[in-house]
Amino acid sequence: MALEAQQSRVDALVRLMGLIVLAFGVAMVYFTYINATSTSIAPEIITINYALGVLLLIAGGIATMAKFK
Repeated sequence: MALEAQQSRVDALVRLMGLIVLAFGVAMVYFTYINATSTSIAPEIITINYALGVLLLIAGGIATMAKFK
């Protein structure tokens, strides 16, 4: 019983971290999209920011939906 409760807490912590990473990915893509028209940002940086945001979205989504046994 104690092992199942500990595993449940670990699952909840991993899902919480997944949601945090997912939120950072959404924020990165959103703020990059909003500031993409700014002339002070180089186009190469915009592409990298989109790529990093999508990677964060993917990693956060996998961590949020993962089932550990």
